Amino acid sequence: MKWLSNRYTYPLVALAIIASIGLQSAWLIQLFRAQQVQVKRDLDQAVENAARMSEYLSIAPGHENKNNFRNFFLSTEWLQFKQAYTGMHHLGISSRFESDIKDDSTRISITLRIANQRSGRSKARVISMFDDGETIESIKAADKKDLRRMDSLVRLECRRQNIQVKGFHLLYDYKTGKPESKEIWARARTADYQSRHFGYNLNFFIHTYQFVVPSITEVVLYRMRYYLVSSLLMILLTGLAFWFLFKVMRSQRLYTDARLAFTGNMTHELKTPVAVIEAALDAITRYQLMNDPVKLENYITISKSEIKRLNLMIDKVLNLEQLDNGEINLRPELYDVQQGLESVVSSMRLRNTAKNVIIHYFPSEEPCFVDGDPMHLTNVFYNLIDNGIKYSGPEALITLTCEPADDRIIVTVQDNGPGIPKMYHNRIFERFFRIPENLDIHTVKGTGLGLHYVKQIIMKHGGNITVSGEPGTGSLFIINLPAYHEI
Repeated sequence: MKWLSNRYTYPLVALAIIASIGLQSAWLIQLFRAQQVQVKRDLDQAVENAARMSEYLSIAPGHENKNNFRNFFLSTEWLQFKQAYTGMHHLGISSRFESDIKDDSTRISITLRIANQRSGRSKARVISMFDDGETIESIKAADKKDLRRMDSLVRLECRRQNIQVKGFHLLYDYKTGKPESKEIWARARTADYQSRHFGYNLNFFIHTYQFVVPSITEVVLYRMRYYLVSSLLMILLTGLAFWFLFKVMRSQRLYTDARLAFTGNMTHELKTPVAVIEAALDAITRYQLMNDPVKLENYITISKSEIKRLNLMIDKVLNLEQLDNGEINLRPELYDVQQGLESVVSSMRLRNTAKNVIIHYFPSEEPCFVDGDPMHLTNVFYNLIDNGIKYSGPEALITLTCEPADDRIIVTVQDNGPGIPKMYHNRIFERFFRIPENLDIHTVKGTGLGLHYVKQIIMKHGGNITVSGEPGTGSLFIINLPAYHEI
C-alpha cells in the first residue's frame, strides 16, 4: 500500500486536477461562444431600435400625438419592409421612394423597376428628388445632424441592453453601396461585430449606417463574471481539498514514524533504569552486601533513584495521555513562581552534583504570583531545565530569570547547548517530534513528549511559550503567564 501511494498518488491527483481544469475550461469556452452570439443579437436589437426611432424622429415633428402614425413607423414590420427596400438596389433594381406627410394622412409611394434580363452595361438607378428650397448642401447638413442623432440613439440603446462597448459607425453611399472611408472599412473588416446596413432618415437617402464594434470580449467576460468566479473557486477548492488530503497523509506518516521512534526511545529509556536496578540487586545478592552496610546503602540509593526516574517517565506518558483526552483538571491556587523555581533549581543542583553543571537563577525583587497548579507548573520548570542540561553537553550552563511585566509573569530558561534551527521553533512543541539527529545531539535520548506537555500545561494556564536562538548560540525559552489578581 505504501508502494502504491508513493508511486501513483501524486500522478493520479495531478491527473484529477488537470481533468477538472480541462472540463471547466471546455465548459467556459462553450459558454463564451454562446455569450458572443447573445451579445451580437443584443447589439443587432439595439441598432435596429435606434434606426427605427431615428427614422421616426426624422418625420415625427407635428405628428407626435397621432397614435396610428407612431405605431406604424415604430413597428417591426415597417422596419423590415424599409430594410428590404433599402437593399433592393443591390439586386440591380431601380427604385423610387416618395413620401407625402400631411395632418390627416401620410402617403408613401414606392416604385420598383425590374429589368426582364440583365444587360452588360445596365446598372441600378436610384433617383433622388428634393423638396422645393432644398439644396445638396442643406441636405448634407441635415444628414450630419441625423447621423449624430443616430449615434446618440445607438449608445442609448446599448446602455438599455446593458452593453458597454466602444464602437464606431461606418457610412456607405446609398447609390453605390461603397464605404465612405476605406480606412474605416479596413478596420471594420477585422472587428468582432458589424451590424446590418440601416437607413436613419425617411426624408432623403444619402447614406446607410453600419455600427461596428472592434471587440466584444470585455462585454462577454463581464457577463460571464459569476461563471468565471465559480469555476475558479471550484478549481481552487479542488486543489485545496487535495492539498489538505496530502497534508493529512503526510501528518499521518510523520505521526506513525514519530510513534515508532517514540516506542524505540521509550524502550531504551525504560530499559536503562531496569538494567541498573537489576545490576544493583544482582550485586547485592552475589557479593552478599548485607555484610557491607556502606556499599549496600549505596546500591539501594542508586536503585531508588532509578525507580524514581522510571516513575517520572511513566507519569509523563500518563499525564500527556490524560491531557490530550481532557482528563487532567488543573487545581489552581495562589502559586509563587519564584519559590517553585528555587525548589526545582535546588533539586537539579543536587541531582547533578557529580556533573559539571552550573545553574544561575536570578529572581525578581518583586513578587511573582500566578493562579496555577503547583504540581504541573513545577513539572514544566523541571522539564525545561532538564532538557537544557541534557542538550548542553558536559559544560552545561543554565540561566533562569523571573520578573513581572505589567499584568504578566515572564520566566526565561536559557542554555548553552547547540541551539535549535529556526525552522523547528514551532515544531519542537509537537507530540513525539524530535529534531533530526546531528553530531551535537545524536547521543541524547528522549521521548519527544516533554516540550509538548510543557506547551499544553502553559496554554491551559492561559499563557504561551516561545523559543528563540540559532544553532551555536544555545536556546532561550520564554514563558508568559497571566499574573494573579485578587477579585
